[in-house]
Amino acid sequence: MKVLKRKNYSLDEAKIKKLRRLLRTKSETEAVHKAVDLVLFQQEAVKAWMENAGAGGVEDLYAR
Repeated sequence: MKVLKRKNYSLDEAKIKKLRRLLRTKSETEAVHKAVDLVLFQQEAVKAWMENAGAGGVEDLYAR
């Protein structure tokens, strides 16, 4: 179950506007939620990549 908690932050208005346009969100809150999700996903992806680095070779699918 997702628990939401109200928080108050001082954020750069220009950055939030840019973030809303970039992520195409309807609200500032939605933009912040998406941005946080993207950063968390990026960290998971980097961790998985680092754990698997060197685990196998690269397969040449075109047999060059």
